[in-house]
Amino acid sequence: MANIKPITRKDGTIAYQITVSLGRDKATGKQILKYVTYIPKEKATTKIEKEVNTFAADFEQKAKNGELVSGDKVTVSEFVKIWEKNWLPAKTPSVRENYMDILRNHVLPVIGHMKITTVKATHIDGIIQAAKDAGKAPSTIRDRFTVINSVFKYAFKKQYIRENPCQRCDERPPVKMKTGKELRYFNEDQSRRFLRDALTMEYDLKYGQRGRKSKITGKEYTVKEYTVKRSVPLQWRVFFTMAIYGSFRRGEMVALTWNDIDEKKHIISIDKAAAMTKTEKYIKDPKTEAGIREVFMPDEVFALLREWKREQAALCMKLGTAWKGHRNGMKEDGKTPDCFDENNIFIQVDTGLQMHLSSPNHKFHEICDMYNATREKEEDKLPRIRLHDLRHTGATLLLGNNADIETVSHRLGHSKASVTLDIYGHCLPENDKQAADTLAAMLN
Repeated sequence: MANIKPITRKDGTIAYQITVSLGRDKATGKQILKYVTYIPKEKATTKIEKEVNTFAADFEQKAKNGELVSGDKVTVSEFVKIWEKNWLPAKTPSVRENYMDILRNHVLPVIGHMKITTVKATHIDGIIQAAKDAGKAPSTIRDRFTVINSVFKYAFKKQYIRENPCQRCDERPPVKMKTGKELRYFNEDQSRRFLRDALTMEYDLKYGQRGRKSKITGKEYTVKEYTVKRSVPLQWRVFFTMAIYGSFRRGEMVALTWNDIDEKKHIISIDKAAAMTKTEKYIKDPKTEAGIREVFMPDEVFALLREWKREQAALCMKLGTAWKGHRNGMKEDGKTPDCFDENNIFIQVDTGLQMHLSSPNHKFHEICDMYNATREKEEDKLPRIRLHDLRHTGATLLLGNNADIETVSHRLGHSKASVTLDIYGHCLPENDKQAADTLAAMLN
């Protein structure tokens, strides 16, 4: 029978130390004891005795059946440290950062102080409801639940808790994948104008009057307003042309090196992607196994690539020691061969290092704004879309012109053709009409 011993705590309240004997260890002969300290919830003396006896009997039964869970003494915050050390490292740096941000900002302030065994579904529902009340998007709400569930799922696996409370939570709002009319992209005419006009024309850039100070004499002077002509740098023409023709993701393109280009076969190999956290840049695997793929590209893309590679090589020579990328010869150790083809295709032009992941977004909108400033009629302007929508543009144009779904799915790096169909099914009604017309012509 369990031994129950009252203990007076520092604040004057009474707790009860419950001890259960499980016999003696065969190897050492020492007695095997299991302890737990219980603080009753009842206030009345007669009810306290009954509550403690009930808990002690349950504790003894669990101890003898090997059902004790170690989470009785571990808070959620303490267990998160265990989870962070043992479960989280398998994720990519950006996922680790995102998960910990969610826990620190939205979960631990609410339930971090609680013993992990005392957390109920209602506590987690409260965290999710707070996100709903704040007007957060369904995807954000589901992300928070996913993180919480991963913590408690691991706690259940390691027997800190006997049940994952997330399994009893209310339904989360569904996350709808953007499809059909919700997708934004350039149509055929807009795509053509973007590639052939926006990326190739010269722009008049006006600089207003402003003050300057001579570095030599220290005297201040005024620079009058002036206009200069600028064209889109070749590197960006290559980037955005490939974005549409290949329907690549931004990270996949930024990670590309010249070694990924097979000019003879007209193929670009995708087997990695650039990513970043608040403090570091890194290279990761594509989103899915299907993301590792070879994509055929037309002559015009490879003509641009050849031109840009020559310009990049000239830039390498011009920068000299300021070039931090690769060059043909030996690396700094004087022993390891170095090769120019190890350079990223898309670079920082002042160092030769991999392009910043945020740069394409800024440049894309800058080019569209410059082009639209040259158009008087609203219908002649390019719509405001995201960089990622160039990926949608390429896929939509292909499907709208009768490309088969399996081929497009492969180019996109989707795991299943059904995923492609879910996203781009809006392109197919016209194809379906054409199919019906073809049958009618054949049979009539």
